[in-house]
Amino acid sequence: MAQHLEQTPVKTISLQETAKKNMSSVKKATLLSIIPGGGQIYNKSYWKVPVIYAGFGALGYSYVFYNRVYNDVRQAYIQKLNNEPITNPEYENVSEDMLYNLRESYRKSRDLSVIGMAGWYAFNLMDAAVDAHLKGFDVGEKLTLKVKPQYQYGPSYSYAGLSLKLNF
Repeated sequence: MAQHLEQTPVKTISLQETAKKNMSSVKKATLLSIIPGGGQIYNKSYWKVPVIYAGFGALGYSYVFYNRVYNDVRQAYIQKLNNEPITNPEYENVSEDMLYNLRESYRKSRDLSVIGMAGWYAFNLMDAAVDAHLKGFDVGEKLTLKVKPQYQYGPSYSYAGLSLKLNF
């Protein structure tokens, strides 16, 4: 009896069907990653899209602001080095060292705005990918997290805090 194997039908999947399925998801992911918020729209997390665009707007505004001020200080610094009259009255009585330090500070802030935009874009992509992977995660009634304020008053002590209760 141990020598006899039961034959179960084996489901065959053609290589073309698998490649077509993978290519469509790769194409979809590529197209949705080009547009900020595209993955969130695809995952039907519409409320996240304004948050993403607000982040890009704030970082874009900081880039424009710091770039404008950097160029003003840079021009004043170059004029100070060339012993020319400084055209911007805001920087007329500022020393050469101070102009250099201001220029470098504004340049650094401008560059950090660009790095922040790249990080925000990466965060957007990671959020969409994690959200897509967790769509099928079962969150039933048995999985709960309860947060309650907790406080205690006594004659020699008092405290306030949060109580966390996690049920699996």
